[in-house]
Parts: sequence; structure tokens; C-alpha cells
Amino acid sequence: MEYDKLPVMDKWLLSKLNTLVKDVDENLANYRIPEAARALQDFVDDMSNWYVRRSRERFWANGMGQDKINAYMTLYTALVTVAKTAAPMIPFMTEDIYQNLVRSIDKTAPESVHLCDFPAVNEAWIDKKLEADMDEVLKIVVMGRAARNTAAIKNRQPIGRMFVKAENELSEFYQEIIEEELNVKKVEFTDDVRAFTSYSFKPQLKTVGPKYGKQLGNIKNALANLDATPPWIP
Repeated sequence: MEYDKLPVMDKWLLSKLNTLVKDVDENLANYRIPEAARALQDFVDDMSNWYVRRSRERFWANGMGQDKINAYMTLYTALVTVAKTAAPMIPFMTEDIYQNLVRSIDKTAPESVHLCDFPAVNEAWIDKKLEADMDEVLKIVVMGRAARNTAAIKNRQPIGRMFVKAENELSEFYQEIIEEELNVKKVEFTDDVRAFTSYSFKPQLKTVGPKYGKQLGNIKNALANLDATPPWIP
């Protein structure tokens, strides 16, 4: 597996994997067991719900082309490394995974996951910029799905444009992922939302009513006539 020739998704998973090993090692060394367990859980969620799902076409491709091999080898590396990393906390499950993935095909490997060294961190494979960009993509996708649910627009119904309020925009590669995930034809990043948003003010009746009951109508009219243009929004 030649790292330089791997696609972005593979490099992202390997980066997250090595960051995980580093974090778990540090947390265990300082007796921060919940933090180590949480890091493992978060990684497994990302691997299962993002990497595997985004790579399914590569896994199901005909033949055994290099891209398919890269996808399988990246996933295999992640699964074996996670098993070794989690072995101190979940000894029996990781032993079962190790026997199935490693010992079943390599009889020269250590007899047990608990006889293996703790994984070494490959700093060269850690790309914090890549991790941050993909985390941003995940956040946008989650918020986009929430917006669809709020508007009762199912994901199979295409949307023309999606606006994302952000100071910096992601590259075209990440935008295409967002567009595909949310069935949007075009994603646009902007730091100025005034062009396509509107705001109005209404009094909270439970609070204002008992004290200003007679003036409630005037208060409603005054608030309705206020300029709601949002330069005050951060």
C-alpha cells in the first residue's frame, strides 16, 4: 500500500487511526480510561458510518483493481490496529477479532493480540488539516440533514442550492461530497447571510402580557416595524 498514491478518504482514515493510537496511548498512560474509550468509540463510528459507507462502491467494484485493493487494505489496517489499541480495555472481543483477521491467515503472527506490541504511531500519516476539513464536511452534512427534516424535504428530493455560512470555503472535492450526501446541485459558502435570510420580532406573550397587557397591541406593531436586517448576527 503506497501512501502517496492513496485517495483522500484512505489518507483521512489512516490519519484518524494514527491520531487515535496517539490519544489512547497518552490517555492510558495517564489513567484517563473514559477518554481513551471515548476516542475509540468516536473512531469506530467514523470508520463505520462514514469511511465504509463512502467507500462501498470501491468495495463492491468488479475485479481486484488497485483502488479496490487500497480500500480493503486501508480498512484491514484500521481494524487490526484498533483491535490492538483496544485490547487492554476489551480483551475478549479484540482477541476474537485478532484471531479472525490475523491468525486465520498468518500462522506466524503472535498467538494472541495480547502478545502483540501496542501499535506505533506513524506521524507521517497524521494530517490535521485533512482531519479538520473532513470534520467540517461531517458537521455540514449533519446540519443539512437536520434542515431537510425541519423543512420536511426528503433526501431523495434534489435541492438546487445550499448555502453554508463560513468564513472559508472547502475545496471542490469536499463540496462534491456534501452535494452527493445531501442531494444538492450546488453548495455555496458565504460569510454574509443577509441576502437570503429574513428576521422578524415578536413579543413573548407570557412575559410581556401580564405587565403591559393594555399596550400589547402597540408593542406588537412596534416590533413588526423594526428593521430586522441582521448586522448584529455574529
